[in-house]
Amino acid sequence: MPEEVAGSGAGVYCDWMTMWIDEFAAGWLAQLDDAAHALDDGWALYLLLDGVFAPGLHRRFSAALGDESVALLFETLPGCSDPVRDASPFVVRYAAGSRTMDGLLAQCSGRPMVSALETREPLNALAARLAAWCVVENDGQRFNFRFADTRRLPGIVRALDARQLGELAGPARRWHYVGRSGQWQALALPGDGHPVQERPQRLSDRQFGAMVDDSAADEMLVRLADRGVRHEGAPSVAHALVSQALAAADVAQLDARLRVDWCVECVRRGVRADEVRIMAALETWRIAAA
Repeated sequence: MPEEVAGSGAGVYCDWMTMWIDEFAAGWLAQLDDAAHALDDGWALYLLLDGVFAPGLHRRFSAALGDESVALLFETLPGCSDPVRDASPFVVRYAAGSRTMDGLLAQCSGRPMVSALETREPLNALAARLAAWCVVENDGQRFNFRFADTRRLPGIVRALDARQLGELAGPARRWHYVGRSGQWQALALPGDGHPVQERPQRLSDRQFGAMVDDSAADEMLVRLADRGVRHEGAPSVAHALVSQALAAADVAQLDARLRVDWCVECVRRGVRADEVRIMAALETWRIAAA
C-alpha cells in the first residue's frame, strides 16, 4: 500500500523486519550478469535499490563507484535531509562481472529491495523519471509510492495503465525483480516512453484500491508480529498462508477482529489447503471460537 506523506520526509520509515522475503537463490548474481550480457547495443541494465531496507547503502555504492554513478530518487523531495537520503531508493548502472558491485549487492539478500530495468535511457534521465513517481495522489492525499519495494512492484505494474507505465519506466522493455521466493522474475513493459505530465502523479480510486488490496497480507503479517505471532518457515510461505486466510475471510465476511484471529490460527497451523478445505476449516474454527 502507498504510505501517506506528512511534511517533507515522514512516512518514509517503517519497521520492515517482519515483512522481508526469502533469501536470494544461489546464482542470482550470475543470472543478473546473463541478463546484462544479453542486451542489444545501446541498451543498459540499471539497478533500482530500495534504501529503506539497507539505510545508507547508497553511500557505499558512491564510495566504490563515484558519486556520479549513483542517483538518489528522494533528492528532489522538499526538505530532503541525510536520514531521508539514507532511506531513498537509488539507481545505479549494473556492471556485469564486477566483484565490487557483487560484494555490495550480496548484503541485499532476503530484502525486497532489488530490481533492474532494461532501458535505452541514461542514468540521470531514468532517475528523474522514477523520482517523479515517488509521491502520488489519490482523493486529495499524497502518498509515498513504493515501486522500489519488490513486493509491491508486480501489483503496481498491473494497476497502472499503458500511459502511466510509459511515464514511469519510459522506453524500458523489461523490469526484473527478485520475488518473494528469492528467484528472479520479470515484468514485460510497453516500452513506449512518455514524458512525465504532472507531479504528483494521480491514481484513480480503482488503482488505489487495487494496491491497498495487494498489500493486505503484508499489513496483516505486521499486525501478527506485533502480537508475537510469527511463522517459523520461509517468509514467502507465511505470506501465502495469510493471503489464503484473508481470501477465505473475505468470502465468510469476517469482521476485523475475527479476521486477525483467523489469520493467527492459519499461521499457527501452518497448513495450506484448497478452497473447499480452507472454508470448511474456517467454519469449524468459527463455531469453536463462538
